[in-house]
Amino acid sequence: MADDGRMWCKVFYSIRVGIKNLIKWFLLIWRDRDWDQYYLYKLLHFKLQNMEYLYRNHGHHLNSEKTADRIKVCKLLLDRLIKDEYYENTFKNHDKKWGKSVISYRPYSDELSELLISRPNAIAKKDKEKEMREFLRLCEHKRYLRKQDIDYLFKLMNKHVERWWD
Repeated sequence: MADDGRMWCKVFYSIRVGIKNLIKWFLLIWRDRDWDQYYLYKLLHFKLQNMEYLYRNHGHHLNSEKTADRIKVCKLLLDRLIKDEYYENTFKNHDKKWGKSVISYRPYSDELSELLISRPNAIAKKDKEKEMREFLRLCEHKRYLRKQDIDYLFKLMNKHVERWWD
């Protein structure tokens, strides 16, 4: 009989926690799409947010505060990846120097057009070439910054995720 009582207690607890989770995750799941990494990052961020709160406020193991700090670093990296401001931050000075990109199209044939990108401060051929070299270098730098955040996020998780339990 005592086992029946424990069983019903576990069932009640599971139902209660399950309903709380449905409510807690509802909006995030409602807005989720299977399109790209953005939605994966949002889901992972939300999960890590919940885990950080647990370890920081209700952690039982000796290093729960350190675990919460590691999870917080992962959340900060995810924040950067979700905001995806790598372009804006990288090209800010480039845009000041050369002016904002001006995009236009020149008809190439009846069905095709040529995409033309120019900058107001790159008029001479030499300036256009210099601007393009700088632009390509900055594109590579932008990719590098994003990759660095992704690599660090998953390296940190790979190293510690199996110790994130309470």
